[in-house]
Amino acid sequence: MQPNLLKVNSKEKREEFKLRISGVEAGKHSYPIDCDKTFFELAEIPDLQDGDVKLQILMDVSDKIITLDFHFKGSVTLPCDRCMEPVNIDLDFTDNLVVKLMPWIEESEEEDNLWIVNENTYELDLFHFVYESISLALPTRILHPDDENGNSTCNPEIMKKLEELTPHEADKDEIDPRWEALKNIKQS
Repeated sequence: MQPNLLKVNSKEKREEFKLRISGVEAGKHSYPIDCDKTFFELAEIPDLQDGDVKLQILMDVSDKIITLDFHFKGSVTLPCDRCMEPVNIDLDFTDNLVVKLMPWIEESEEEDNLWIVNENTYELDLFHFVYESISLALPTRILHPDDENGNSTCNPEIMKKLEELTPHEADKDEIDPRWEALKNIKQS
């Protein structure tokens, strides 16, 4: 892909996460967004190699409060913590955000799932909120799933090498002679 085309696609993708709130009628509104490869490149989530997550935003507008319900469904690809081969992680979760519109506030205040913004705000930039929601939904430990017999489905060559490098019980009892010599040092 040409560099200029990538910049245009990135800018367009970034714009998809700007949700207009000014002049929107009271009631419920729905907005679909695709969190695709371009989104993940922009988000720069560490180690994330690829992904396709469908995001459905349900916006409920009332007088001074906007409630946003997010439903994420799709998958992302991350390296396995054990063998470093790609692993597909399925995601299916929800998150929410409450936006309070206040006349006296000059600068927006954001605290977890509550944003307080000036009532004259034109649009909300949800990019960072979506990025954080996906990041927090990822498992802390990424591993290939075990097969039906409970055996790892990681790369067999890597698993063999890990087994070779893993210290065995007999090796654990042996103390490195350099450390053994330190036992004879007496503190005064």
